[in-house]
Amino acid sequence: MAGAGSSLFFVLSGYLISGIIWKQQVYPGAPGKWRQRLGIFYLRRALRIFPPYYCALALSALLPLATIQEYLVWFLLPAANQLFYHLQRWGEGLGHLWTLAVDEQFYLLWPALLGVVGRRWQWLLLIGVAGLAFRVGWSLLVTSGFVLVLLPSSLDLFAAGTLLRLFEKSERLARWVRGRYALLAWAVWWALWALLHQHRGGATWLLVFPTVGAVASFLTLGWLLHKPGAARRVGLLHPVLLWLGKRSFGTYLYHLLLPVFWQRLVYKLWPASSEWREILLGPIPTVLVLAPLLILLSAASWHFIEAPLDRFKRHLVYSPAVSKAPVGS
Repeated sequence: MAGAGSSLFFVLSGYLISGIIWKQQVYPGAPGKWRQRLGIFYLRRALRIFPPYYCALALSALLPLATIQEYLVWFLLPAANQLFYHLQRWGEGLGHLWTLAVDEQFYLLWPALLGVVGRRWQWLLLIGVAGLAFRVGWSLLVTSGFVLVLLPSSLDLFAAGTLLRLFEKSERLARWVRGRYALLAWAVWWALWALLHQHRGGATWLLVFPTVGAVASFLTLGWLLHKPGAARRVGLLHPVLLWLGKRSFGTYLYHLLLPVFWQRLVYKLWPASSEWREILLGPIPTVLVLAPLLILLSAASWHFIEAPLDRFKRHLVYSPAVSKAPVGS
């Protein structure tokens, strides 16, 4: 499930960020004051990501988590993915931060890359193929351990999102992005997992699942874009989900940190001989305690940090672009 979530996240990021780069013309060599627009792009990204992220890091340091105390600079950069690759292990309560690090590195790379390849879909498709080729080559020639946390390993996912943005208004695309095709793609994803992951094919599965996930995510997001009523029919526009969606960044930041906090609290308050320790660390009590706490932390992050910064970002406007071309051209 985590693999499916990261696939959707990276494809969606490719779609959204590529749209901003093309619409606002923030790539090198764009007409007009592209350097100024590029600076605004990075400033807006930094305001969106870093304040709530650093607050989560501060709480992690106070807990304290040994990984962040020993390797603080890696998390401040952020370069958690590079750290986990270097260590060949996850940091306690912080393993999920590799996806945020990859996304931040993607922000640095993509404007320059789109400035070179433009809207040529063949080049974007080649970039996607390069992601699969990197995973295979790196696994064979260097190591297969933690290869997925490196930025080049996700190029096919980011490229899939960019291609979706490029062709989102194409009638040809509309014929392919159907709900049944998206379901079929995810069925293939799960079937491959069952065949490869469970029968000593785990290494092979790690190499192929991002590409299969890229296709499935492409079809899923394309279907939702071309069929606006589909999101309502499957319940994605329910007010509760929309409320949680706005606060999803905080949920992401704290969802692995809280179980560590809960375990340490239980171990501190109840001795090893106590039956309560085993009971409280069971799945149901853990969820009943941590789910409300996670929602509360996410809501606080949104109310006190993210929403005020979001209002401030409205003052950081891009300078007018010159001879703006439509995104899908």
